[in-house]
Amino acid sequence: MNLAPAGLEILAIGREILARWPDREVETPLSFRDARLAALDVRQPIFSVEGAIAAQRDTVSTAARALLPIMAKELWFVGSAGALEENRADELRGDILGQLAQWNGDMDRFSPEPLVFWAWARALQKRILQDEFPSATTVWARPNADILFAVLSDRGGSAIWCDIRPSTRIETCQDQVRAALDDAIGWLVDRYGPDPSDWVWGEAHALNMGWAPIRSSGIISDLLSLEAPSSGDPYTLIATLFSSDNDRPFAASAGTNFQAVMSFSEEAGSYFIAPAGQSGHPLSRFYENLFLMWMQGKYLTMSTDLSLARGGAVGTSRLSPVSVDTPTIQNDRSR
Repeated sequence: MNLAPAGLEILAIGREILARWPDREVETPLSFRDARLAALDVRQPIFSVEGAIAAQRDTVSTAARALLPIMAKELWFVGSAGALEENRADELRGDILGQLAQWNGDMDRFSPEPLVFWAWARALQKRILQDEFPSATTVWARPNADILFAVLSDRGGSAIWCDIRPSTRIETCQDQVRAALDDAIGWLVDRYGPDPSDWVWGEAHALNMGWAPIRSSGIISDLLSLEAPSSGDPYTLIATLFSSDNDRPFAASAGTNFQAVMSFSEEAGSYFIAPAGQSGHPLSRFYENLFLMWMQGKYLTMSTDLSLARGGAVGTSRLSPVSVDTPTIQNDRSR
């Protein structure tokens, strides 16, 4: 996978990517998002507003594209230990591996592959770390692509973490990968049923935007929150964070609530979107009026022509700081 501009060789993927220029070696640490952005830069050598919007909404996970080949290499090309057994479990495992082999890492909310991958990654991290931190569930419950990549690639001897310390035999990472896949399939079947086509990422990865003054759950919180199936993951350019809720481990606990692309060459060439509307206040008639557009990846045009802005304004707010510590706001006309 070429993730770099012409002449730049990517030697690894993850927090410790090494970028080697032809005339000299330069070590540059890149995150998974940086690697994805570099790939998009190669495709778009000339900057455009459309390209910037596409990058903001990009849902391809470089973390998944880096981890999946390491996790599945023995299962794809060698086969599982029970490959010759004709039973439903092996058939289901084979179907899932076949789907993942065709997947490009796109965390699309309507697809099953993102859910299968992250359920597998989560089960694997649990198997790797739970024996070391049995009571610290926060350490192993939320999947961390950097930890998994380091261990599976044996960076600095990190593969030793795959061994279960209390056991007498020495477990390898491939042992854990195989067992974790069965763990994940069992978890998915119990939760979403036996048909993988029903395992939809957006159902597990719902983004809930709660109104800030109300933090607790309940009827009021549910009424004032905005929730919808969401694409992406913590490592895509449109970033979301996984929840720490064990019942909903992939629910998006945070995401972007304002996106904008500014053009300095065209007065009407800037765009923005805010999912909670103009005010972000649930009692405002403008609350959630832009939420559907945000979910559909649409933007509103923003003009930098002040005459247009003033001509359509219903009022003007002036920030007049009296001192550094005590700013005041004056409204010429309220809404």
